[in-house]
Amino acid sequence: MCCLLAACLIPEKFSATADIQSDGTYNYTYKGTAVFALAAMQIKQKGPLSARDDASLKEEAVKATKPGETYTYAGDGRYNVDIRQKMKIGMTSSNTLDLFRTSRAPNGVITMTSAPLGAKDIEQLRQLDIRVDGTVDITLPSGAQVISQNATSTPGIFNKAYEWKIGDIAQRPVIQFKLAN
Repeated sequence: MCCLLAACLIPEKFSATADIQSDGTYNYTYKGTAVFALAAMQIKQKGPLSARDDASLKEEAVKATKPGETYTYAGDGRYNVDIRQKMKIGMTSSNTLDLFRTSRAPNGVITMTSAPLGAKDIEQLRQLDIRVDGTVDITLPSGAQVISQNATSTPGIFNKAYEWKIGDIAQRPVIQFKLAN
């Protein structure tokens, strides 16, 4: 099974954070598992992966690992993933596991969201029995103005982050905000 992990890993069980700084940089973390969609498809259609396919996926994990991103093959097309990166608005959260996308509009509004999936993609992933169970926490700096968000919970006395509990592949966290001048 020849593969390129880029854009083919689907988050499964995870905790992800983005701690936004007042200058627009942010610390991004992802810790959890992700499934390689093509391997999940092969398992669904033909049963367990061959030893050769497993070895190939293990090799891909080694190739994908770089400073700030660690991938360890766990078997059955799944990876243990640990990402810790310093990012800037406009950068993709990871070349391999595209969880966050950020952009800044000319009016200064910053949008953070997950990569979009079409209805056909969502249905195909559901047919592969890929179950998503994760949390996304985004912490904004003091003075940031939130324009819109669809978080499960918002900052309060005990929590400083906007938090999304992700339990379905179709859920798409979105937050729009402006940083203080």
